[in-house]
Amino acid sequence: MLQTEFEKNIEKLGVSKSVDKILLAVSGGIDSIVMANLFFSQKFDIAIAHCNFSLRGKASDRDVAFVEDFAKLHNIPFHTIKFDTENFARQQKISIEMAARELRYEWFESIRRQYNYSKIAIAHNKNDVVETFFLNLARGTGIKGLLGITAKTETIIRPLLFASRKQIRNYAATHNIDFCTDETNSSNKFSRNRIRNKVIGEFEKINPSFLNTMTENINHLSQCYEVIQSQKSKILENVVNHNDEKVFIDIEQLIKAGNSQFWLFEILQSFNFTAACINDIYASFNGESGKKFLSPTHVLLKDRKKLIISTSKPDKHLSVKIDENTVEIENPISLKIGKIENNNIKVDKKQNMAFLNFDKLKFPLILRKWQAGDSFTPFGMRGRKKLSDYFIDEKISQFEKDEQYVLVSDEKIVWLVNRRIDDNFKIDENCKTILKITFVHA
Repeated sequence: MLQTEFEKNIEKLGVSKSVDKILLAVSGGIDSIVMANLFFSQKFDIAIAHCNFSLRGKASDRDVAFVEDFAKLHNIPFHTIKFDTENFARQQKISIEMAARELRYEWFESIRRQYNYSKIAIAHNKNDVVETFFLNLARGTGIKGLLGITAKTETIIRPLLFASRKQIRNYAATHNIDFCTDETNSSNKFSRNRIRNKVIGEFEKINPSFLNTMTENINHLSQCYEVIQSQKSKILENVVNHNDEKVFIDIEQLIKAGNSQFWLFEILQSFNFTAACINDIYASFNGESGKKFLSPTHVLLKDRKKLIISTSKPDKHLSVKIDENTVEIENPISLKIGKIENNNIKVDKKQNMAFLNFDKLKFPLILRKWQAGDSFTPFGMRGRKKLSDYFIDEKISQFEKDEQYVLVSDEKIVWLVNRRIDDNFKIDENCKTILKITFVHA
């Protein structure tokens, strides 16, 4: 029966014997070995990939040998790699489970591309789906994390999701299929094992059909999620705007939409903010502006009426010298530079352009981040003004201030980049040469 269901499921996944060349992820455990046997019996064009995570000493080496022997016996191409998983987990400050996941999926994809495999097959089953549900429920990943495991992506298929672990065991016993037993599956050191060994069994005492019931529940949640996503697109139109690689969330419009904390979670989880952090962001709505929140990939600033999100960038705390023959720089920001003769040219008043009196400049010019105590005379005004006061008057957000560069000549600011030049360096009737600088992008 398992073989028949497997054939039907492969067809549902749109996998073709005549077209697809499939890389099987095989650990040597019962699930992946049964999957490999099913693909082999159906005469698919397959190869095997095995990861040694160096977590179980000689047992890990035994698994490599077992899977390699299986591949040789069936004349299947074999790929293997050895990872220092514990060291990688320490470096990335993530769990062993997460480290192993990142390492294997990155390697599978590299092998797929190198050898032109069309799909990667992973041997997750129905039990894995339910275990993932509870694992994500405990972590607080929101509705999306409760939808289980995706059966198909562009390059990955999971052809055994329809089968329970019990069905897979029965198939292996009936067909005398040998496999490796991972002793760590009985250890409660890992979160998934604790759910598998302690939680699921208790539910099955209450409901012997718990696995099937949970599968139905997850299917219902998937349909609910689709409804939410369709409503989410309408909410985003009024609440979220994109500008200059930043994302702006209108706090007032978000509150007007109703269920604002829920929608905030739906918006921010895609920027890798944790549930706890999102709760703190929501609590900051009535607080003072200027507070920052960090995710592994993004920075969020709570401004007066908006939340401003930007990608985390490497520290750009450096200065760059610009001599009079420089025509372009790319880092830390991109500027194009050129000298032109002053033949009563019409000056473009765009903020991203500076037209400076070349005769008053002393080279090299210095490009750097603004600093506390910096001041200048804004173009068209008299008297010096501290940049910190100028930022307040112009209602410039903390986020924008943190990214603000200045161009300096002989320790005097000549241009608040992409905003305003200093009045002392403007073009006048005595100016013979103009230095034109264009801000291209950060």
